[in-house]
Amino acid sequence: MKSKEWNVYFSKGSKGPSDIIAIKNDVIWLIQIKSSTRIPKIRGYEIHKLIKMSNKINNSFPILSLISPKLDCNADANSILFGNYSLNFYLLPDWKCVTLEL
Repeated sequence: MKSKEWNVYFSKGSKGPSDIIAIKNDVIWLIQIKSSTRIPKIRGYEIHKLIKMSNKINNSFPILSLISPKLDCNADANSILFGNYSLNFYLLPDWKCVTLEL
């Protein structure tokens, strides 16, 4: 994200709704990251907490970031590929795939 001119702030040992706060052009992404060597899992209440947090902050968006093994079926134009993994960002609650470009 930093290479795309985002200011990125990490929540060390995050147990809250957002693992990363990323800011670019007055847009704030509250990002929850889920990763797995299989299929990443997220619970409904985690999504709800992230959306609720975003509703309290002007110009912020709840984003879910999934890091998963790279498969032909899950790679698309919005995927960031690295090694054997892919990284995707989704705007909640609609699960719309988003890119780092604003």
